Amino acid sequence: MNQVLIVEDQRMPRQYMEEMISRNPGYVLAASISGADIALTACKRQPIDLILMDVCTAGSKDGIEAAAEIKAEFPEIKIIVVTSMVEVSFLERAKAAKVDSFWYKDLSPQELTEVMDRTMAGEHLFPEETPKVKIGLADSTGLTAKEIQVLRLVCEGMEYSEIAREMGISERTVKYHVSNILQKTGYANKTRLAIAVTGKNFIIPALPEER
Repeated sequence: MNQVLIVEDQRMPRQYMEEMISRNPGYVLAASISGADIALTACKRQPIDLILMDVCTAGSKDGIEAAAEIKAEFPEIKIIVVTSMVEVSFLERAKAAKVDSFWYKDLSPQELTEVMDRTMAGEHLFPEETPKVKIGLADSTGLTAKEIQVLRLVCEGMEYSEIAREMGISERTVKYHVSNILQKTGYANKTRLAIAVTGKNFIIPALPEER
């Protein structure tokens, strides 16, 4: 029975993965945590065979950074990076971190259960390229990693000052990123931008109680 650790800070995706594991006789849920920064500690506390690791989670560390640390100490643990964010750097970073597979939550042709089974059998599943999602006049690959991070927080309804505190940058820098995103996409304001982005499931905002 494969022991699975879920690292996911958004309630709905986490519940989906938990339910999927509960229905699969080959897997059992060992733990479900919201922050990648405590994933390594979780692996030290109990045997883990497979990790479903989101990239953007609660805490001070992203999922790919945590995956690299875990692989360095527990190379036998299989890690599948899962994300809804179509950011061009994630795929190459995940490969460099020596994760076993990479799965897009909303855009992958394979079901997650298939990816899990094949990964546990020794396969390495990676998309050939980062999918493109059209956002107004631009596509998702035209946004930088910082712009996508800002966009995610905008989609959560955060104000400029809140985004600045969350990211550890100035409010002026936040406004600069938002201005660049609006210019690239052609939307008149950040409210229309957020509605368009969440409607495409490009970025799924975290629920307030999950932050």
